[in-house]
Amino acid sequence: MKYKTKVTAIGAMVQELAEDGNLIILFNDDINDSDLKDISVSHEVGVLNEEIFVGDKLTIGDKIFDVTSVGNIATKTLKDLGHCTLKFDGDIKSNLPGEIHVRGLVPEIKVGDIISFE
Repeated sequence: MKYKTKVTAIGAMVQELAEDGNLIILFNDDINDSDLKDISVSHEVGVLNEEIFVGDKLTIGDKIFDVTSVGNIATKTLKDLGHCTLKFDGDIKSNLPGEIHVRGLVPEIKVGDIISFE
């Protein structure tokens, strides 16, 4: 397991971003910015054991996704802040440095869901 955490809160704008942008923004739940909390899925502080690479698996709840692209700072921000933007478009090139692209449709996320990378 490269990374594992549990969802603790879902911001008011998460559903809109998922529907309009095919994305989910993650942040550790110790972030103190209310604007960021509004747009993010908050989760327990996790430990990143290894870098995330193309070909890895992302699991959210009971849904599994193939990682297709990893931005050049996504692993660092995931490690430092629990932050990355998950894009559900299967792109093989990240447009922004903090993005992780995966193949599949945006899942419904609930408080208590486990998010992990393997």
